[in-house]
Amino acid sequence: MYELSRVRLYSIGPAGARYADTVLDLRGVGAPVPNPAPAQAEFFEEEPVGPPRRPAPAGVLFLENGGGKSVLLKLIFSVMLPGHRNTLGGASSGVLRKFLLADDCGHVALEWQHVLTGESIVVGKVSEWRGRQVSNDPRKFAEAWYSFRPGPGLGLDSLPVAESTAMRPHADGASGARGRRRTMKGFRDALTEAGKAYPHLDVVWEEIHERWNEHLGELGLDPELFRYQREMNADEGEAAGLFAVKNDSDFTDLLLRAVTDTRDTDGLADLVHGFAHKLGRRAELTAERDFTAGSLDLLSRIAEAGARRDEARGVHAGAERRTRSLARRLSARGAQERGRAAELAEQVAAAGHAVTDAEAERGRSALIASELAYRHASLALAAAEKAAAAQRRELNDARTLHSAWQAAETVLRHRAAADRSARVAAAIHEAEKDAAPALAARSRAAADLVRALNAAAEQGEALANEQEERSAALQQAGEAAHRDATAAATDAQRARSEAGHLRQRLAEVEQETEEAVRAGWIDASGPDADPARAALAASDAEKPAVAAYEAAREAAREATAHAKEAAAAESRAELAAARAADAATAAVSAYEAERRAAESLGAEQRLTELLGLSESMASGQVPGQRGGGADTDAAHRAGSGTGPSTAREAGSDADGRPGARTGTALGAAPAAGPLTAEELDRNADAVHALLEENVASAERQLFDLRTAAADDSRILGALGDGGLLPPGPDVLATVEYLGEHGIPALPGWRYLAQAVDPADHAAVLAARPELVDGVVITDADSHARAREVLAEASLLPRSTVAVGTAAALLAPAPEPSAQEAGVFLVPPNPAMHDERAADEERHALRARAAARDEEIRTVAARLAGDRTLAARLASW
Repeated sequence: MYELSRVRLYSIGPAGARYADTVLDLRGVGAPVPNPAPAQAEFFEEEPVGPPRRPAPAGVLFLENGGGKSVLLKLIFSVMLPGHRNTLGGASSGVLRKFLLADDCGHVALEWQHVLTGESIVVGKVSEWRGRQVSNDPRKFAEAWYSFRPGPGLGLDSLPVAESTAMRPHADGASGARGRRRTMKGFRDALTEAGKAYPHLDVVWEEIHERWNEHLGELGLDPELFRYQREMNADEGEAAGLFAVKNDSDFTDLLLRAVTDTRDTDGLADLVHGFAHKLGRRAELTAERDFTAGSLDLLSRIAEAGARRDEARGVHAGAERRTRSLARRLSARGAQERGRAAELAEQVAAAGHAVTDAEAERGRSALIASELAYRHASLALAAAEKAAAAQRRELNDARTLHSAWQAAETVLRHRAAADRSARVAAAIHEAEKDAAPALAARSRAAADLVRALNAAAEQGEALANEQEERSAALQQAGEAAHRDATAAATDAQRARSEAGHLRQRLAEVEQETEEAVRAGWIDASGPDADPARAALAASDAEKPAVAAYEAAREAAREATAHAKEAAAAESRAELAAARAADAATAAVSAYEAERRAAESLGAEQRLTELLGLSESMASGQVPGQRGGGADTDAAHRAGSGTGPSTAREAGSDADGRPGARTGTALGAAPAAGPLTAEELDRNADAVHALLEENVASAERQLFDLRTAAADDSRILGALGDGGLLPPGPDVLATVEYLGEHGIPALPGWRYLAQAVDPADHAAVLAARPELVDGVVITDADSHARAREVLAEASLLPRSTVAVGTAAALLAPAPEPSAQEAGVFLVPPNPAMHDERAADEERHALRARAAARDEEIRTVAARLAGDRTLAARLASW
């Protein structure tokens, strides 16, 4: 399936709105072509950038009424639907003839692009008035159609519509036609000559409508599609008007017109109409047939007899006439043939001479034309190469300047970041050096703290025991004092109760005495009858009881004070014991955290590898806990609750002598499994130094690996999917500079691979190694100019670059002198001049790059792990 890509209208159109040379370009704005076919560009055409794209899927032409929209469609449809009856807007036979003036040779060319492959094909129509005079006679209006596949030599822009055509238009859409317009015959001759010179154009010329329609169908451009479009645009209305049917009959007519040929349908209609007329007259024709059959039977015999008689007469008369006529013609023909034979002999001789002269003239003209075309193309090529070299130099300078400006900020940022990184690394290194004594002091302070905490815990426990004993004694004294106070209080209360009872009894006695005195039972005049004396005696008896009560109360007060002092001392002892227990717990927790961190670090397999230990046996001598003996270990186990709490179970005696736990001291057997906390503590400095050394070594190794990977990547990128190893950058720069100045040159390795027999490679390498690794000038006449150009260029290569001609490279090797006998050539890489060796080198590079990538990942992972482990060890 094809899509309209471009339209070119030349010298055609109505008098008020003519198309002098107009191109409507719809290319390059659609979707990319899925399967583009290879295409050869024009001689001076720029290389396409990116995949080819389809033309615009739709377009809108905005013009006012009378602006020429219908004219454009009529001209386009005149190419795809030949014939006046297919003209857009009706069947007027003169509508297309009005678009052509007397001196015109009008052209309408359409370029179509395939939607899948992107291949193009050009179909067009050319028309003119015969005799250069406008006439109402359609026979005076000449039309022809043509098609070709554009390519080098002929395209839509280079149609031979004029006597000369520019090789390349000055601008997109500009006319390339130069000089006088060609006639239809001149255009046909030019098109035919182009088809003969370039067979790939596939030029076809047709002047008959039916053949042109068949050719369009062969090309894949179905004219029926355009017939529907012509009917849809017949009255410049919308497409729905074509399918607007009123009844079944209209739909049947539309369907029959769509699936059948119009000409065949007309013949079928005439045949059906004839059969219908005959069937209507069937009875009349049957009677006539019977009458005719009877009459024919009777008259046939009469007719046969008359025919036989007339035939006999005619045969006789004819034979006589033919005989006389034959005699006359034979005599006349003899004389005529004799004269014609003489004339033909003269014409043959003249034609032979004319043919000889014409052949000689044609050969001379062809040589002249070829030489002129060659010189013209050479001059144009030289000018184009010169302009291209200048533009390439300007482009390279601009790109270099642009890249430099773009990279300036990045380079500055990189340098600033590198300086900051160096300063930070130096500061970190200095800080680590400065922090090393502090870390050692912290370790010693932690050990002293653990020992002090253990001693404080022991002193706290002893003080707690003493305070508990004193508290028990004070508590017993308090209880005894409390009992004495309680007894004294009881006695005092009893004394008070008895005193009260005595006073009450005394009052009762006094009252009874008074009553007895009044009754006369007691003599009031006796010496013992004095109540005051009795009261005084009672008061004297009360005083010892009160004194005993006060003594008991004072004893109870003192006992209470002693009990309070004992309770306060007990509280202080309990608080001191609690504080000592908390301090011991915190010390044990800190010790456990440090020990867990040490055990976590010791469990790292990397530390075992650095110390040269196997996975199942870590060599080293495990000392006991620094600054503490078995008592500290036992206290730690008791405080953490992870083991027995007695000194015997902790593996040491009560006096702190080493027991079972410290049996792995000097001279003991190596411990199995990962590093213990004691081993890590003893080897921490050595492990940290090993880690730092391994990190620096891994960084250097990673840098070397990445540098080698970058070199291999550059070589692989230069090799690509095929080809040889690239030469050096200085050689490439020299070749490019010579090419910019129009001097043909190749790298020596490439010339050796392309122009020298592989069997002679070793001899050429031994004879001219400097030229093989240098630059070879393929044009010997450009040697002196190349020397001048390179002398003015000041390329300043960093290696020796030899420049010579191909003849110098292939010249026989001179005899080695005595001075050169001590010089030999290191065998070069065969991939520089051998395709097979290049392929092997490419595969080897890819395999090496894959292995190096895996090694880079391994080294990077190990480097990250070593850095993390070094940071953890430094913080511990």
